[in-house]
Amino acid sequence: MGIFAGEWHSMPSPNTEPLTLGRCITWVKPGRVWKIAVAAAAVLVIGGLGAYEWIVLTRPPELGLASGINHSPAPSPAAGDPLAEVCRQPAVPGRSSSTTALGLWVVQPGSVAGYRAHEKFAQLPSPHVAVARTDQVSGWLLVGGTDAAPQIETACVAVRLAGLRSVDQLPGFNTADRDESARDFLHVAAHPYAVFQPYPSPIDPAIARGGTFHMRVAGALELNGTSRPATFAIAVRFADQQAAGAGNATVDVADFGIDVPQTAGDFVAVTPQITLEVSLVLLKP
Repeated sequence: MGIFAGEWHSMPSPNTEPLTLGRCITWVKPGRVWKIAVAAAAVLVIGGLGAYEWIVLTRPPELGLASGINHSPAPSPAAGDPLAEVCRQPAVPGRSSSTTALGLWVVQPGSVAGYRAHEKFAQLPSPHVAVARTDQVSGWLLVGGTDAAPQIETACVAVRLAGLRSVDQLPGFNTADRDESARDFLHVAAHPYAVFQPYPSPIDPAIARGGTFHMRVAGALELNGTSRPATFAIAVRFADQQAAGAGNATVDVADFGIDVPQTAGDFVAVTPQITLEVSLVLLKP
């Protein structure tokens, strides 16, 4: 969710110098001057090629349903694994039938989570979509009820925020630079995980027969130590004793006490409405 490049200061310090790019005046460390000079040159190139077209064509696609899932569940996490400890698996006696959606499902390797955020650089004519992702995802889903009326009883999905890495492209900018700023804005040192815990909700019983289904999953999202309601629009596929789910939710990071630069005077302005994305692979243990 960070979506930030560069550093901002209300007044210069002894180790900074002013840099003017058109109307945008910002204070940057000397080590960043060359980066912004290259960025300014890239703006001219992008302008000649058509900024909007280039940005759209290079935008990473949204996360979708995973394919080619391994049918063998991953080994249990090592004792004391911090990420696994965030969402401890419930004690469920025995292994439920593989031919039904009922039972415990565990998030597997190949799962990915991330964000998409609209950012506007002072010297670019068109907005850009920042995209960051991580495969450091853990969790589980417990489906109860009956075959005729299955439902989500409880679930927990955790994402290690320090693992987020930018995957979008922007000539003249090292988009990975925003990752460090993102960790600061998200207060990752104090709150290293984002956690989503769905509320109990019904599931279409036809899902067990295969195919792709769409549903909305509401729950509590914890971010920056603050919990707020959130709803994910999810596509779900259950087939060959495996499950996959992919979707997104849009949240206002201000609701979680997270501030992003939004004024025209900043080197980059970021829309606080951020889209969270997830693509989960699940198997029964």
